[in-house]
Amino acid sequence: MATLHELKNRIIDESFFRPRWHSVFINPYFINRKGLYSAIRKFAATIPKEARVIDVGCGLKPYRKLFSTESYKGIDIRGGGHADDAKVVDAYYDGAHVPFPDASFDALICTQVLEHADNPEALVSDCARVLAPGGRAFFSMPFTYPEHEKPYDFRRFTRFEHKRLLEKNGFSDILIEQTTGIFGTLSQMLSIWTFESLTFRATLLKTLLSIIVLGPLQILGLTLDAITGKSGMTMDYVISARR
Repeated sequence: MATLHELKNRIIDESFFRPRWHSVFINPYFINRKGLYSAIRKFAATIPKEARVIDVGCGLKPYRKLFSTESYKGIDIRGGGHADDAKVVDAYYDGAHVPFPDASFDALICTQVLEHADNPEALVSDCARVLAPGGRAFFSMPFTYPEHEKPYDFRRFTRFEHKRLLEKNGFSDILIEQTTGIFGTLSQMLSIWTFESLTFRATLLKTLLSIIVLGPLQILGLTLDAITGKSGMTMDYVISARR
């Protein structure tokens, strides 16, 4: 039988990191999480079963089930913006040096981590080091998003900085995509601002607000994005590359 802590993590995983369509009515961050999940799922589908995969900054390993591989390692730092008991790690690292030998992995994911790293260039360089030649990498980073995991939120990159940083550290075949367009971004930011501006702790009232107001608002943003395309500002950049 699952422990209370395991059940809590499972609920977080299902409703937040792996959003189903109906969770738009209870998750005020739905657009953001949906865009990231879809991009990671697309990347994972290209990684063969025999590949050795590492998740850099893995947290709860919320994307583990997207990969068919049997070899999936997760690393994270001690402390930071999340409690250590809310992490599922195989090894801890110092935020810059991945604790594995050169060319240990065939694929790597590093999602929503670079904005928190003390030295993102050193981290990207070490990610390249542990990838075998020809290995595939996936990075994501917020572009339009409130400060989070305070005080460990340090930066945002344009697509040009992402490209420069990856090329400088030996990556090629770089594909940079937006997760949202202008309307998805604006409706998501308004949803987040509304939800986080509420100082009361009445869970029922917040839930009703999400169902009646924030859910439809996010659906409108997604619909307009689908009509107009993902242009203008974005919530996140998602990047795939080859070592």
